[in-house]
This record gives sequence, structure tokens and C-alpha cells, in this order.
Amino acid sequence: MPAVIERQTIFTPLGIRFWDPATDSQVAHGLRVRAWPDGATAPVRTAFRSASGVYAFQGLPGLREVEYPAASGGGQASPPALERFVVAVEDEQRRFLPVTLRVDAPFVGIYPTGLGGGGSSLPGFYLFSAPWRAASSLAVVRADLVRASTGQPAAHAVLELDVGEGGVWHGIADQRGSVAVFFPIPPFQATLGSSPPGPQAPPQAQQWPVTARLLFQPAHLETPAGAQQPDLRTILTQAAGVLWPTAGGAPASQLSAALSFGQALILRTASLPATQLLVDAT
Repeated sequence: MPAVIERQTIFTPLGIRFWDPATDSQVAHGLRVRAWPDGATAPVRTAFRSASGVYAFQGLPGLREVEYPAASGGGQASPPALERFVVAVEDEQRRFLPVTLRVDAPFVGIYPTGLGGGGSSLPGFYLFSAPWRAASSLAVVRADLVRASTGQPAAHAVLELDVGEGGVWHGIADQRGSVAVFFPIPPFQATLGSSPPGPQAPPQAQQWPVTARLLFQPAHLETPAGAQQPDLRTILTQAAGVLWPTAGGAPASQLSAALSFGQALILRTASLPATQLLVDAT
């Protein structure tokens, strides 16, 4: 047996698992993931994809002693100081919107698993579907969001959909205000109007009520140095906005519609010549 002359331990300070909530599956390929120190624009490091589809970083500035503990004396007596990084994610296959997030490293384990709290665990970092994503076997609700006060696209607004037994789902508008929310087809309903309920209605007759709400507060958005998109945390923590069910009418906190099986639901403001949904901040 050959003698071991030297053994080197390398610790990966940050690994991220990405997740598609619509299909409840890992996004293990097709992403370009980069990171750089928060507050700066360089140096930029590109993640490599592990065999398990986790995107991992090495060579992050300020973390060399964490990556190579043997070179720094075989370990540290106290936990290492955290460094904050901006992480930018782009989907080279155009399934998901680009996203920017801030992450503290080193992170023990795979980010963001274990951050759910209360004993729960997140399967991965959720990505949001792009408006041009193919629907496949999923349900989809679409909208073109336009600010009522300016006529400009409501970029980065969050559309929240309550589909009852089908769950609550979210989508983010792109720079053009276009948003698409993909989610599993809700449970089929039995025929109503009889007691006890009759047999299950055929797929073509299935409909589900949908309640749409909006988060929109442009002044709350914050874009890190070197990033093209606002920090996702600031997008998802915008204050509630308003929607216009009818042009010329009063704004409302929510909009009701019906999703039909096999058809995309297009949310729009009634009486407009175009298929737009008027929205604004409160």
C-alpha cells in the first residue's frame, strides 16, 4: 500500500440547491451562478455544478482560511466571521427569471436547507418562472401589469394567487411587467348541485376560483452594486398594492377570476382595449 505523503482538506464555503416550486423538483442544470462581495463589483466567482446538481463556490474573497483549514494551522478555535456576498442567477435555458440574492458565507450545509425554522426545512432556493416558459402539464395564470398612474410596466411586482385547495402561488413581473405563475393543476371537483355530490366532472368542465393579490412598492426595491436585478428579499417584502378590476372604476385589494382546465387564465382590467391589468402602489 502506498504511503500517504500529504493530505489536503478543502471546505466548500457555499453551496446552493435550486428548486422549481411548480414541479417540486431540483433545478440541477442549465444555470449560470456568480458571486461577488456585497458592496463591491469584483472579484466575481462562478459556481461549479457538483455531481448532485448543487452549485458550489470556491475562491470566495476573505474565506481562504475556511476553505483550506490545514494551511491555517489545522482549524479555528472559534467560528469564522461571516462574509456577505451577492449571488446572481441566470437560466441559460430561459425557464426562470434572473434573480439576485444576498448570502452570508461560510454556510454549513447546502443553502437554504435548514433555514425554514420551526423544524421545517426548505428543499432548495426557489426560482420564479419566466413569462415565456412552456406550460407543459402545468396550470398557468398570466398578466401584463401596467401602472395606472404612469402607464409604465410594473416591473418586479409580485402577483400572489390563492387557488383554494390548489394552494397559494407567486410570480414576479419582469422588466416589461409580464408575469406568469405556473403551478400544478388543482384537484378535480365533483359535480355540484346534488346531495350527496355526484361523480367527478370531466376535465373539460373543471374550473377553479382564483383570487389575485399584488405586492408593489418600487421605492422599497434595492439593487446591489454590480447586479442587474433588485435583491429578491426586497422584491418579496414589498407592501401590498392595488388592482383595477374595471377601467375607470375604483382600485381593489384583490381580483377574482376562474381558471379553466387546459387553458391559460389571463388576468386583465375589464373595458381596456388591450389585455393589460392596471395596478399601482398604495
